[in-house]
Amino acid sequence: MKKIKFITLSLAAFLAVNLNALNLDSAVDIALKKNYDIEGKNYDYVESLENVRANNSNYLPKLDASYGYTNTDKANVGFESDEATATIALSYNLFNGFKDIAVKESSVYLSESSLYSLKATKQDIVLNTKTAYINYLDKQNALETYESAYKLFQEQYEDSKNKYDQGIIARNDLLQVQVNMSSSKQNVVKAQGDLKVAKFELSNILGGMDLSNETIEKLDEAKLKLSNYDETMLENRSEIQALKMNLNSIKELEKSAKAGFYPKVDASISHNEYYDGFSNDRIKNQEENQNIAKVTATWNLYNGGYDDSQTVIYKTKYLSSTSLLNKTKLDIKLQYENAKSNLQVSLDNLETAKLALLQAQENYEIVKNRFDEGISTSTDLTDANYLLTQSKQGYNRAYFDKYLAIATLDRIFEKDIN
Repeated sequence: MKKIKFITLSLAAFLAVNLNALNLDSAVDIALKKNYDIEGKNYDYVESLENVRANNSNYLPKLDASYGYTNTDKANVGFESDEATATIALSYNLFNGFKDIAVKESSVYLSESSLYSLKATKQDIVLNTKTAYINYLDKQNALETYESAYKLFQEQYEDSKNKYDQGIIARNDLLQVQVNMSSSKQNVVKAQGDLKVAKFELSNILGGMDLSNETIEKLDEAKLKLSNYDETMLENRSEIQALKMNLNSIKELEKSAKAGFYPKVDASISHNEYYDGFSNDRIKNQEENQNIAKVTATWNLYNGGYDDSQTVIYKTKYLSSTSLLNKTKLDIKLQYENAKSNLQVSLDNLETAKLALLQAQENYEIVKNRFDEGISTSTDLTDANYLLTQSKQGYNRAYFDKYLAIATLDRIFEKDIN
């Protein structure tokens, strides 16, 4: 019975610990929900949808109501000195040079462009989250490495002090070890500060999430593997699609500018009621009401060259956006080439760093044994400690560089978000 209770308590303790554990996948999920950059882009997209709805209103009739009061000191024949008119009018634009169609299509393209920009921002946040997460783990490993080096210096100092007390080594040798130990302690303090900053950076990306009581889990190597990267898929990048939609939008705006060269046709129906001043009495010498149906066609013959200038402006914007699109394609291709190169370099460095770490560990053990036997000096042991620390740092850097390169490639090909 006691054994069962112990197992239950252990399981509860295990669950309690892991409830506050944060892994890379959960960090990405939180960032996608709470990051403020994504939130801002999402609002931009919602605004673009409202612009589409607003432009749809141009296809609907307009209903207006008005009331006018007129007071004259000398009334004309057939008119009262005080009279009021109540009017309700229904109007509809029959033709305005296809401007409404062009403006609506432009807003639709802009909305699609905004959606692609939102997708691109999400991809950036995924990469930034992975980078911040990996940076935190890197700083955590650096702290552990410096703490290990400091511990070795403490042990070396104790050994050296004993030998100094026995008259085996000179005082300057002991002081040298003590200085190195103090320097190593400074590295620990700096690493602790770097780790705190890295946690704050991760917290910001997660929308200000409180990570003070969170355990940041190590990377799950099974989930961080190379995917298949097809270079032809780069053309589907959200940034490229957003710019293409923007180009289509500018084309439609150019069409809307040309609407000024066409006539405009409007139709309206109105109903008028006439009153004697502010009273409810009808004006005696006028009909009680008046219904008016009207079709109006207008054509601007000259407006100072405004329409021509607008057309040129949109053509220029189109050329400028085309240049930006071409440059973006080149930049993305360069991103891909850099990411491929960085991945290959990191893989090669990781293999080299593994071997260097094994050799440094073996070297330290040999020098430590020789130091204990009085064959090697404290300087030799200090050098071996520095070499081991440097090798650990090199291995950690190569290890994390590998996963940063994979994360970058996944971002370039937009692997993480559908």
